[in-house]
Amino acid sequence: MWQKLKKIKISKWISFFVFVLLIYALQDGFFKLKHWLTDEKSLPLTGLVLTGNREHVTEDMVRAVLAKQEDKLNFFTLKISEIQKQLEDKPWVYSASIRKHWPDTLKIHIVEQTIVASWNGKALLNRFGEIIDVVPTEQDEFIALSGDDKQSEDVLNTYLQLNQLLEPSHYRIAALYSDKRNATELELKNGISLNLGKEQKLERIQMFLNAFPRIVQKYDINIIKYVDLRYDTGLAIGWKETEKNKK
Repeated sequence: MWQKLKKIKISKWISFFVFVLLIYALQDGFFKLKHWLTDEKSLPLTGLVLTGNREHVTEDMVRAVLAKQEDKLNFFTLKISEIQKQLEDKPWVYSASIRKHWPDTLKIHIVEQTIVASWNGKALLNRFGEIIDVVPTEQDEFIALSGDDKQSEDVLNTYLQLNQLLEPSHYRIAALYSDKRNATELELKNGISLNLGKEQKLERIQMFLNAFPRIVQKYDINIIKYVDLRYDTGLAIGWKETEKNKK
């Protein structure tokens, strides 16, 4: 009886020992697998597929961002949100979509900013009225918009509305300025400035379109400096200084 109990006790100890070894082996295997999966040398991301219509965002620019993540360029540990944020912080990047393709490729789709105007001569404006920290160049042919940075979206909307009204005519806007009171002055490509004030801007542009053809028939357009439309019943014309005026 004693020997029987002794055998049972030894058997239990052997089972316990085997169980402990099994747990240790599983734990050791887990940590080794985790280390292998998270080691950038084990599953490195070595391929880059860059898509999207790009004019200003280069592959070198994207690779420079990825280089900052060099010790994390592992298929499983790569922090996509960090790379996405760093790319979207670039002035010309509107959005970046990133996904991993097994086993070693990173696919990045870039959407560039759509620029519609220069802003205060020192930045650009995208189609949502957001200021882009890029200095315009002489080669850029964007409409020149100016105003308070907080009103950039309103200034853009004002331009779009006025331009839509002027578009059927042969008059084109070269520049538009809006002050803090939201008073608007625009310059046409023919050199004439239109002072619209704060209110009824569309109505005042329409007044200009109705009246100006008759003014052109009577006066030389080349000596007109500005047209002030801030009147309820009419408009005022300012003249350029000429040799005849000086006399």
